[in-house]
Amino acid sequence: MSGRVRAAIAVWRARSGRAVGQSSFDLYLGLMVALVAVVPVGRAVWLSASGHEGLAVLSSPDAPAAASLLATALWAGALLLGRERGPALRSPFLTHALASSAIPVATAFRGPVLRSGALIAAACTGAAMVVGASLLVAGLTDPVGVAVLAGAGLAVGVVAAVAWLIGQAAPRAAAVTAVVVGMLGGAAAVVPALRAVTPSGWVALAYPSAQAPGAPIALAALGLVAAVPVLMNTLRAGELTAQASRWSSATSYAAGLDFDIAAQLYRRRPQLGRGLVAVGAGRGRAGLFLVRDVVGAVRTPGRLAAGVLGLVLATALLALATAPAMPGWLLGAVAGVMAYAALGPLTDGIRHAADTAADLPLYGIGDTQLVASHLLFPALAALIAVAAGVAVVWLLTGVAPFAAAGPTALLAALALAGRLAAALKGPFPPVLLTPVPTAMGDPMAAVRLAWALDGVLLASAAGLAAALLTSVPLLAAGVAAATVVTVAYRWRHRR
Repeated sequence: MSGRVRAAIAVWRARSGRAVGQSSFDLYLGLMVALVAVVPVGRAVWLSASGHEGLAVLSSPDAPAAASLLATALWAGALLLGRERGPALRSPFLTHALASSAIPVATAFRGPVLRSGALIAAACTGAAMVVGASLLVAGLTDPVGVAVLAGAGLAVGVVAAVAWLIGQAAPRAAAVTAVVVGMLGGAAAVVPALRAVTPSGWVALAYPSAQAPGAPIALAALGLVAAVPVLMNTLRAGELTAQASRWSSATSYAAGLDFDIAAQLYRRRPQLGRGLVAVGAGRGRAGLFLVRDVVGAVRTPGRLAAGVLGLVLATALLALATAPAMPGWLLGAVAGVMAYAALGPLTDGIRHAADTAADLPLYGIGDTQLVASHLLFPALAALIAVAAGVAVVWLLTGVAPFAAAGPTALLAALALAGRLAAALKGPFPPVLLTPVPTAMGDPMAAVRLAWALDGVLLASAAGLAAALLTSVPLLAAGVAAATVVTVAYRWRHRR
């Protein structure tokens, strides 16, 4: 950081001085959060990784391919994330002042980029070390294998950090690059012969069971940071300011538990398909609404593709959770959240219908018929995604398709019902702001957070129930009943 940048940041931070007591309280709060939340979560992760089910997954023959797929998803996701919120970012005013000054962007934003890259690299290295340590404790590898895997994790994090910056510096090229990275990663996972010549394949070769000590060195070569200053100097002041403003607004809404509004700030405007006819005569009510929702989704092809792909992956993950010796509860919960998130781009019509149902009637049909008509498109898309996901898992792993069809269909139905419940949710109830003192403290903060994240919590419970459908059917019945009751209650109080 140059002297001019340091001076500008010092002036900015001095505008509202922080008392010593406030800094001490922040330190105390951080320590308490680490003791109460971080340590127990870390212990749970270690127990899961070193347990019988975790070791069965980590030592399976498909573990190297899974590691390469995870690296592929991380790199592609970093490329796409950089298009919306890159690592070279400060507060809106500082971003505008520094980006429009004579100071090179590589100098002005070096600190945020280095901090972001270090955080990603540390997270990937830590995850790799947890996997390696669990295999080492079980006697399935040696210290050299753990070191190799940790080096591969570090290289994966470095590449992800650079990919994140590439997405910010070249947003149009990043979308195409993400598709290419995904295709190469999928090919390397399916065809072992391609692992020696693909970056994600090098991750698979660095896995302890692959016994390829030289792979992390080749992977680390991709993380050369020589191109980082060049990428940073291609950043434009206008785009940096726009990203900083959106991020500041999104964090403000998220702090107020308005996660839906925060997400809408990053929803891109439709650009394609302006000439497609969305409303026409002679199709009937069902066909009219189906075509309308399909055309509306096609006008944002990126969101549509992401939603369909996410549904297929969630279905495949849940189908894999039904296989023996798999941590079904964990995979099911993750699949539930993925399915709920993937249905977002496909349920714009449901959100519109819910908003209309909560207001004066506009279309001359009842609220129930309006919502039911908009349910056709996401239901058909979910059905196709369920079939595709089950077929993929059946071809790759041999899991019986009929055994996985029931749980995956249940997950799709519950996730769609959860999206309807979220659309009918309404504004934040002021009654939740009332403090409730108890002997254990005020629980209303946790209640407000649970209200804001109830859709995600219901989705994870739905995935867990679907994964354990055959062994614990009462759990599935309870989650389904809770979802139906939530939808019915919000539908009744929609106005």
